[in-house]
Amino acid sequence: MLTGSFCNFEFLTNLIEVTVKIQKFVPFNIFLWKISSRCNLNCKYCYVYNSVDSLWREQPRFMSEPVVRQTARRMREHCEAHNVPNVSLNFHGGEPLLGGVKYLKEIVAIIDETFAGSGIQLDLGLQSNGLLFTPEIGDFFLERDLSIGISLDGPPEVNDINRVDHRGQPTSAKLEEKLALLTSAPYELIFGGFLSVINTTVDPIAVIEYLLSFNTANIDFLLPLNNHDRRPPAKEIDADATPYADWLIQIFDYWFYRHTNTRIRIFDSIIRLLCGHSSLVEAIGLDPVALIVIETNGSLEAVDTLKTTFEGATKLEYNVGEHDFDTVAKDMAVRSRQLGADALCQKCKECPVVDICGGGYLPHRYSSERGFDNPSVYCADIAKLIRHIHAAVAGELNKQVLETVTV
Repeated sequence: MLTGSFCNFEFLTNLIEVTVKIQKFVPFNIFLWKISSRCNLNCKYCYVYNSVDSLWREQPRFMSEPVVRQTARRMREHCEAHNVPNVSLNFHGGEPLLGGVKYLKEIVAIIDETFAGSGIQLDLGLQSNGLLFTPEIGDFFLERDLSIGISLDGPPEVNDINRVDHRGQPTSAKLEEKLALLTSAPYELIFGGFLSVINTTVDPIAVIEYLLSFNTANIDFLLPLNNHDRRPPAKEIDADATPYADWLIQIFDYWFYRHTNTRIRIFDSIIRLLCGHSSLVEAIGLDPVALIVIETNGSLEAVDTLKTTFEGATKLEYNVGEHDFDTVAKDMAVRSRQLGADALCQKCKECPVVDICGGGYLPHRYSSERGFDNPSVYCADIAKLIRHIHAAVAGELNKQVLETVTV
């Protein structure tokens, strides 16, 4: 169900016309469980608690056992009906460690019980601010092969700009203690990597070197969740300025030419797309999105980050107690993320890098005037980054070819 500013008439009409081209929806294979709807931090840029949407206040603090059981049952039904062999199940919040290790064990036990004998491979992960990590949690994650990702923006002087507690106090000192534990034996086996929100006012090389110092296998740099109504920092005046591309390009060159083993998902995704493969992230490329969000009360959302656009933007009026995942997958708000270039504005359709960019992340396209019928507010940045990576990859390939040629 489309509500609010999503219903730009021209945009909606185009969606209705192109949706008939889809003979069958794309089944979900990524399930994001919001098992806690509260957080022990008060990050200044948080899209849940410090944004335009306040529906979190109506959510129970934790996902109850009946909701856990029903969600797991609906998941299995959906995956079996559509022969989905591999499923990614990610625990999010709020802060998903707030419930403690006993709560996590109970949830995972229900999931394992529900999927027993199905043959479906479950990849379990959890995204955390890391401050509540303990050896007991680490031991359980090792036992169940459950990975943990940590949100970290860079060294303390960077991270503490936005990632503060409810008293406005910095959190990096405590987090560094937890990271020392998480990145040492045996817990380094469950460490999934970092999510890092870009801040163009700080030195990108200092950020990447700090993150790499923890021997992480994965880093995901995130563009701030701004849009055309609320321009990103450093782009308030000039929409065509490229501060985010310039920042990321410095990190790309550092990463690419040093041949580091760490995967940086935005760079990997662009390179994969340039080589004809699929993207690793929703924010880049035209691949159909197969992700669904389950809130603590069992309500279902298509893209939780849309909370940064307008009040109620994520609300679909579906709940696992009354609706199966097939019903949700047929909703226009979900299917519009599976239409590829057909769902994009005319400017994007005519752009030479649209197959790589994919129009950018959906929340970044929003304006109150035209809904989501816009290019990304980071359009100029993304295009510049893609062209830079294309030139670097092409140059490296040419170099390798020349090295194999004998005259």
